[in-house]
Amino acid sequence: MQSVTRVAMATAGLMLAHLWAAKAVRSAVFLSAWDARNLPAMTFATAIAVVATVPLWSKLLERFEPRRVVPVGFLISAAAHVVEWRLSASTPWVAVLVYMHIAGLGALLLSGFWSLVSEIFDPQGARASYGRIAAAGTVGGLLGGVAVERMSTMAPADSALLLLAGLHVTAALGVASLGRTLPPSTRLAEASRPAFELNIFNASPHLKTIALLVSLSTASAFVAEYLFQAGGQAAYGTRAERQQFFARFYVAVGIATSLAQTLTGRLVHRFGLGRTISTLPGGLGLTSGIALVFRVFPMFVLMRGVESVLRGSLFRSAYELLFVPMDPDEKRRTKTFLDVTCDRAGDAVGALLVESILIVAATTGLQTFSEQILLAITIIMAVGGLWLSRRLDRLYLGVVERHLSKRAEEDPLVVPSETGWTLIAVRPTTLEPLQQPPDAPTKTSRTVVAAMPLKRDEDPRLRSLAELRSGDRHRVEAALARLTKPDRMQVAQVITLLAWDDMAQPARMVLEKHAGANIGLLIDALVDPDSDFAVRRRVPRILGTVGSPRAIEGLLWGLDDTRFEVRYQCARAIDRLLRTHEQLRVDPDTILRLVDRELSVSPQVWKGHRLIDGVERDDDPGGIEAAAGAAARNLEHVFRLLGAIWPRDAVHVALRGLQSTDAGLWGLAVEYLNSRLPEGTRMKLWALVERPVAASSSGEAPSRSGPPRSTTPPSGSR
Repeated sequence: MQSVTRVAMATAGLMLAHLWAAKAVRSAVFLSAWDARNLPAMTFATAIAVVATVPLWSKLLERFEPRRVVPVGFLISAAAHVVEWRLSASTPWVAVLVYMHIAGLGALLLSGFWSLVSEIFDPQGARASYGRIAAAGTVGGLLGGVAVERMSTMAPADSALLLLAGLHVTAALGVASLGRTLPPSTRLAEASRPAFELNIFNASPHLKTIALLVSLSTASAFVAEYLFQAGGQAAYGTRAERQQFFARFYVAVGIATSLAQTLTGRLVHRFGLGRTISTLPGGLGLTSGIALVFRVFPMFVLMRGVESVLRGSLFRSAYELLFVPMDPDEKRRTKTFLDVTCDRAGDAVGALLVESILIVAATTGLQTFSEQILLAITIIMAVGGLWLSRRLDRLYLGVVERHLSKRAEEDPLVVPSETGWTLIAVRPTTLEPLQQPPDAPTKTSRTVVAAMPLKRDEDPRLRSLAELRSGDRHRVEAALARLTKPDRMQVAQVITLLAWDDMAQPARMVLEKHAGANIGLLIDALVDPDSDFAVRRRVPRILGTVGSPRAIEGLLWGLDDTRFEVRYQCARAIDRLLRTHEQLRVDPDTILRLVDRELSVSPQVWKGHRLIDGVERDDDPGGIEAAAGAAARNLEHVFRLLGAIWPRDAVHVALRGLQSTDAGLWGLAVEYLNSRLPEGTRMKLWALVERPVAASSSGEAPSRSGPPRSTTPPSGSR
């Protein structure tokens, strides 16, 4: 995958070189043929044209896939630049075409490129490779801006259009090369390609939030753009001067963006996607407030510059990662809509706001207050963007959970299961116990019963108790068969029979029938360290048949045992109770603390966890044992605990993903765990878990997975 990453880097460099150079050319061409007062109308018309084109573009992506459509789009764009050069962009109607071409088709191609890239990399591969792609794009953008700035002083202004055509021709070759790396399986079956429908937002609330956030941020960006370009038109008189100024501006923006990108990976890793995205509305709102106090052109340059830098680095980096966990068909249906339709809709809203304010100001004679009103509106929209961005972390986690749950519908890994009671040599594992609850039971009533003198001729129950204690297999079996309403003494004696391998199964059957009335005795036997180890590891299965909060409480106490198998069986019993009794709950903080303790062992101890008793698949058909396998009981135990507080299907698939050679499933599992687990617990998990040998989508050699690197995803700017 290293070669794929290099191709993506080169293509991103060409694409961003075109983007930044084209923005300078677009602004200079339009402002030389039209007054800045016409900018809102031009933007609104472009937005309408692009929104009308999006359904066709989406259908083309769904029908022929991005790897075929996007290269053709780049070639068409290059041909259009040549036509514009031949017609002379100085003509007013050609200037309109140049503006619509760059702002409209450029946005479609940008979205199509990142759709293709997101299908190539899994979540962890994206985090590892997007940083290099972003850096290459930034370098390309800087070179494109410098090239246009130099051409403005050394060649006719229209010659920049030929440069743009050449960049898109080479970008088409790069995208075509990237498309050939996708396996044929990524192509959707004809019957399974759904057309884009707005009701997808009802099933995916995260898309609603993203759509609103994109529209709101773009609307506020247009206000900043208008103030910036109006000031630039007033400050520079000729097209060459304006083109040079705008080119220098975007070069400065590119340098600042590259510096900001060095922080992006750490910020995304530390603060999450939502807070990283919130830097855009936060930064724009802050600079708008400053510009409201000092209304001079340099402040508008600062406001537009901060918005462009944050959008091209922190915002775009986190925004693109929102789409990586999605299935290809969902991305193809929605990403273009969000990237282009919502973006252009935001432009249209911003244009209408600016136009309305200008009209009202002109009719009321309050032109001097139009800038203050526009800046105030920008601040209000920035506050709305901050509110929306705070919801994204939770919604993104929901996306990962949903797609992990979808993978649960696939056939699980099939592994042989142990049957019966199998004895193997095992070394006990000692852990530091959690603090014992003050009201936890201590000594068992079984001890008292064992000390009582037996007078078998005086009471039939005492005779039954004597039979149970006889040590003769046939007499014990007969006594167990006659127990219909055992008293507490008899129950206590039956509990001790769990330590006798031959009698464990019939004793368990008796106890399960009467467990509800004897929870206290069972919990006493479980948590008493003096109880036989065999009793402690077999009692949890019995408690797992009693659907009461008290049984859950006792099993949680059992998770404090020093022996791994006791803790393992307690976790199985809790899982069974939560699956069969939905009203039962466990405390998430307690579970996370237990998980952290399970992971706080050396790799030698971790790998030494084994079971003496076999597991019973009937307890959880097709469940987490199928995902873990007999050789991974330690992971199974940890993930079973997590399944008590997180969506069970997602947890099961995440466990399967950690052991899968499928790079996409592995990356999705790691992304889910990174989003869910506390940092300290996460670090302990990666220190113990080894990645299966497989081709790494990030281009790195397969190895033990330390904490996956958080690097800067690709940048792009409006």
